[in-house]
Amino acid sequence: MLLHALTIITNELNNHLNTVDGTNHPDDEVKLGNIALFESPTGVNNNAIRDKVIVTLVNFREEKTLKNLPFSRANDATLRTEYFNPPINANLFLLFSATANDYGKALKYLSRIIRYFQFKNIFTNLNTTEIFDATLTEYDRMSEFKLIMDLYSPSFEELNHLWGTLGGKQYPSVLYMLRMVELKHDGKTEGGGVIQDIQHNFLYINPTN
Repeated sequence: MLLHALTIITNELNNHLNTVDGTNHPDDEVKLGNIALFESPTGVNNNAIRDKVIVTLVNFREEKTLKNLPFSRANDATLRTEYFNPPINANLFLLFSATANDYGKALKYLSRIIRYFQFKNIFTNLNTTEIFDATLTEYDRMSEFKLIMDLYSPSFEELNHLWGTLGGKQYPSVLYMLRMVELKHDGKTEGGGVIQDIQHNFLYINPTN
């Protein structure tokens, strides 16, 4: 589901950039990848992600405010109670790094990305293009979703720590928080039967006796 969510974002971005340029690029300009692997220890750049915008998942944060959800439901067909753990709702921090050697081109990439998410920051199964990817099995796909992209502005200290973790060399970049990716396994534990009616007997005691 994480892969599906990030693939949706990169796919929508590539469609937008093709529209802006008025051309259909044979190779995607936005790719999923680990920016920390762009430059090898010997200083040689990774050609697969050179001159691209690389989308890297740099942090995963659970949305704890949605944890207090019902964990049982009555199955009307079997008349039994089903128990399950609530889904994990995650906020993903996505780093968009421009690896173009031309600094002006890198800034142009970032500007277009920011303007696109300003125009469209909510992605659902109804307003996005269907993805045909053999690596995404049915189990890893989200049938219904609502993804929200929010611009995240880290402090200089946070930014320094982030790029230090990624290898030290900083590239023109922008950070977004992707809300809410729902992670769940469709499994349940069956409990006892549902209470349908209550029967009771009253014992009447005559107070005069």
